Amino acid sequence: MDFFNCYGYGRLSREDIGKAESDSIKNQRDLIHAYVSRHPELRLAMEGYDDGYTGTDFERPHFKEMLEAVRAGKVNCVIVKDLSRFGREYIEAGQYIEKLFPALGVRFIAINDNYDTQHLDSSSSLILPFKNLINDAYCRDTSIKIRSHFDVKRRNGDFIGSFAVYGYAKSPENKNKLVVDPDAAEIVREIFASRIAGRSCQGIADDMNKLDVLSPMEYKRSQGMNFKSGYRIHSKTKWTAVAVRRILQNEVYLGVMTQGKRTTPNYKVKTVVERPPEEWMRVEGTHAAIVSLEDFQLAARLMATDTRMAPGAKAVYPMAGIVCCGDCKGNMARKTSACGGKTYAYYVCATHRADKSVCSMHSISEAKLEQAVLAGINLHIQEVVELSGALAAIQRRPMRQVAAERMDHHLTELRTKLVKTQGIRDSLYRRYAAGEVSEADFYEFKRIFTSDCEEVEQAIETQQRQMDNLLVNAAPDSPWIEHFRQFGRLDVLTRDALVRLVDRILVYEGGCIEIVFRYQSQHDQAMSLVMAAGDLKEAM
Repeated sequence: MDFFNCYGYGRLSREDIGKAESDSIKNQRDLIHAYVSRHPELRLAMEGYDDGYTGTDFERPHFKEMLEAVRAGKVNCVIVKDLSRFGREYIEAGQYIEKLFPALGVRFIAINDNYDTQHLDSSSSLILPFKNLINDAYCRDTSIKIRSHFDVKRRNGDFIGSFAVYGYAKSPENKNKLVVDPDAAEIVREIFASRIAGRSCQGIADDMNKLDVLSPMEYKRSQGMNFKSGYRIHSKTKWTAVAVRRILQNEVYLGVMTQGKRTTPNYKVKTVVERPPEEWMRVEGTHAAIVSLEDFQLAARLMATDTRMAPGAKAVYPMAGIVCCGDCKGNMARKTSACGGKTYAYYVCATHRADKSVCSMHSISEAKLEQAVLAGINLHIQEVVELSGALAAIQRRPMRQVAAERMDHHLTELRTKLVKTQGIRDSLYRRYAAGEVSEADFYEFKRIFTSDCEEVEQAIETQQRQMDNLLVNAAPDSPWIEHFRQFGRLDVLTRDALVRLVDRILVYEGGCIEIVFRYQSQHDQAMSLVMAAGDLKEAM
């Protein structure tokens, strides 16, 4: 009698857990032990069970151990509960069972499938490929169902990640919902505030490390989470510029759930591929926001500007990335010069520095520029406050209503004109069909009337937008007015105030400057209403 040293192998994937008790690791082990005990020629030399591993690939620790034992000659028989426990990928499973094992003289037994290469007949040889193919098809079907289920959850705004994003935690009542983690959320707000105040991403990371603030990975571990990351280098992960930048660019802090950024081609290929942004699943308002939309957009705008710091500096200069040449619209570069033991700073056109034939120098003293900008900001804030008072006065009188009625009357006239023009164009079709208009005239008139309709539709859209803005932006308590009012009068030009109030500063040759404020269009609309109200008052 030939004796066989056997390796008992079993596997259980995460998807199998809880589905069938018969597939449990204990059941597989008991079944293999009972089978060996009934066959005296078999001796169980080794055994291994991969718990929590999919059968769609063969990257499993105990499966690799079994192959090493087979190749080393330690075992000459492999026993499994059934073919699906060995593997569900039919091509590679067939390679092992029908090519590798026979070449090495290894017996293979699948107990429940009644498959034994020692007693192989034609029917058994025929059924093996079909059973492997069925197991593979099962995986394909399961993969499609799981992907579809996850896509539905993503479209509904349900969070399906293993770990909540830094700043949030999974809701105790619903693991698919995020709730704000107060401690981490405060760090997120500090990061945004520091970036707006002029700190670089690396500078913010250094500050966090000096204050011994736990990095996102270490914070998760401190909360008892078994979190692992490929970005970890040291035994204790520290804050990095990359980690800070990820937080500043993540819309999740606005209450927006964006998922499905990465995927795999199919259940067999595990290579992760990036999806284009238009294929991401983005749902707004799924959870509470940590930062305001204004701060998020402001941080994003500053990330896109050239705000490099001088060597040894902790923050950028107040006007970094904001000062531009008024003629070529390129950035202005900050330079320094020493004279009489003192250092003077000034701005020059960066385009001129690179190519003197393109633009002029546009040189201006930093001190004078800051002084002029500070005065300009205070003047604009005062003007906005006075404008708010004028809008309040208009709101108390019927002139605002008269202005709205006049715009609405104009809108009605435009709509009437559109209906009339469309009617003429429609009658043209009927006349052409009746043979009253030639083909050449038909296409020429059609082009003319279609163009007229498009112009009227565009005018209606513009007029409607102006009416909407009249109601929203021309109110005395409009958000943009409150945005300027909260700053009061500035005594010192700070980076935070500058980036919140000013879009850019244009410097022209000769020292003339132009300040382009934020919410400029809303300001202009409100001014137009005030001027229109004055005209209406005179007409009344």
